[in-house]
Amino acid sequence: MEQKTLKYLRVFIPGFVLLLGLYPMYNHYFSEIYDITSLHVMYISFISLLLGAVYYQLNIQRIITKPSHYFITKNILDKLISAYDREISTEERKTLKYKDAYMTTFYKVIDNDESLKRKGENVKFNGIFWTSTADISLIFIVLFFIYKYFFAEIKNIELLTTFLLYTAIISFILHLISVKKHINLSNKQLNPIVNDKELSSIVKTKFDDILK
Repeated sequence: MEQKTLKYLRVFIPGFVLLLGLYPMYNHYFSEIYDITSLHVMYISFISLLLGAVYYQLNIQRIITKPSHYFITKNILDKLISAYDREISTEERKTLKYKDAYMTTFYKVIDNDESLKRKGENVKFNGIFWTSTADISLIFIVLFFIYKYFFAEIKNIELLTTFLLYTAIISFILHLISVKKHINLSNKQLNPIVNDKELSSIVKTKFDDILK
């Protein structure tokens, strides 16, 4: 999957989820003015992208993705240190983490091996599930509280809030599963780096430059 497509989906998906989540509110108060369901799909896409862009700029998905991102990146750093094949002090570890210097090393190694690049496509594809499940969980749990406490007069509100709550919970569980899968997919790239002398030598050279 191309980088452009990934970036598009990371904006479009939360925007579309927001549009779906806000529709009952719109339908209750404004449906007599204009029925949004009659909009052309192009306009639906535009509104989704607009909402997604606002959501993306606010960066609130980090509430969920920041903790899970820690485990993903920690695994990468640990594996690269294993490939470096020497003890790393706490201060040296901080140096490697500064401005994600170790990730630059990781990408450098990946760029030098076509098979690792191909495996990276699976990681990128899973990344969509990782971010999207976080988006759905966060957006729907926020909407659950908004509808429950501020819009109780909306038709079938109990059914709506139940749907939002259970979807948020299921999405969060799927997010946790996607994190584990992301680590497993990353390991399919990292294990050859640890075990291959040529690839691990790139790590040693780069880490030596960072730590000197």
